[in-house]
Order: sequence, then C-alpha cells, then structure tokens
Amino acid sequence: MAGWRVAVVVPFAACIVASCDSTVATEPLDLEPGYDFTLEAVGPAVVYRWPSSGEVRFYAAPSGDRARDRLLEGALEHAVLDWADAMGPEGPRLRVTRRREEADVVVQWSDAPSPLELSGCPPRVTGRAATTFCPNPGGDGLRPYPWASDGAESGVRMVVTILGEEATGETRVRQLVAHELGHALGIGRHSPDPGDLMWGGPLQTVRPSAADRATVRRLYRTAPTLRP
Repeated sequence: MAGWRVAVVVPFAACIVASCDSTVATEPLDLEPGYDFTLEAVGPAVVYRWPSSGEVRFYAAPSGDRARDRLLEGALEHAVLDWADAMGPEGPRLRVTRRREEADVVVQWSDAPSPLELSGCPPRVTGRAATTFCPNPGGDGLRPYPWASDGAESGVRMVVTILGEEATGETRVRQLVAHELGHALGIGRHSPDPGDLMWGGPLQTVRPSAADRATVRRLYRTAPTLRP
C-alpha cells in the first residue's frame, strides 16, 4: 500500500518510521527466546529484513563539525561490528563505507544538511532518533532516496537520523546509533526488557544483549514480507 506509514515513537529512545506491504507468507513466529521483532501494522504484522546472502553498507554523513562527525563515525563502527557479531552467520555481511555511492543506509545528524533529497520520505525525529524508510510505487520494496546534489537515484533505502543535541558524548551517541541499527536491520518493535539494547525507554547499554542477539538471529531465519 504505497503511501501508508506507521510510526512508533518512544521518548529518550528512538522511533522507527516504515511503510510496507505484505507480499510473502512468513514462518510461524515463536516469541521465545527474545521478543517480537515484527513491525506492527494495520493488518498482518510485517517482517522486514535485508537478504541474508548479501551485504549492507552504512555511511555516516559528514556534518562539517569534525568533533561531532568523529562521534557518529565511531558509534557506527562499533554498532556495525556488534550487530554483525550478534547475527552471526544468520544475517548479511555488515560494513561501514566511506563512499556514499556505496551506501544502503545513511546515518546522519538531524541538524546537518543531508546528502539525500528527503522530501519524498522525510524523517520524523519525534524522539531522540529515527529510522525511516518508505515503499516504492509498486509496494513490493523500499523507495530509493535521490541524491540532494543532482536528484539522481541512490542505492540508499533507509535513513537513520540522530537528534543533533544528542552529540553529548561517546556513550550516548553509541547507544542511539546501535539501537537504530537494530531497527534498520529489521527489528520493528521495542523490547519490553530495560536491559536490552532495543528497550523502548532510556537506554542502558551500547551493545546487543542476549535477548537482542536471539531476536535478530530468529528474524534472519524468518521469511520477510518486505524486502529492501
């Protein structure tokens, strides 16, 4: 259903904005161990994730403030390594790229110019951070974002936006980026446990917990209903 959007907003944590359409039947979901990873939607719950056999490349967009950019780049490097370890062989290869042309996911500050043209699928950072993606016209995948510089189509399907005022220190930025990467990889809800990285309240950790690891591995053993 092109144009349909669902948003989940939690203060001090993050929001995920998604648009989608069910196209493939999923396996039955056993909610233990871990927690529910489906994106709550009008109609059947949605399972979205990247192909297990591919590679997902993350790009930290520069803001012009080198100190803040180092915080974002460092947080992204840690988050990619930690989620790759959490998924193990179940998921795709994860990599940070310094070349925006290679990016599948752009991570950016909310108050810095984006390398992408966002008007067609704008981030809504109502909490501390947001992961945003929208459907393509056919409703069978995600719409690629165009580049802001010339309007040419990019390979970017998701945008992670961190509130600019959250650049208060390494731990805080790592918490937010790591949490949002969980959403970008396909965890569509928040954990009910405060000890998990994907908890929906004030974050207490910078790395996926045992429950987060179990959840993302089960996610990547489940057939998706939405593919980037």
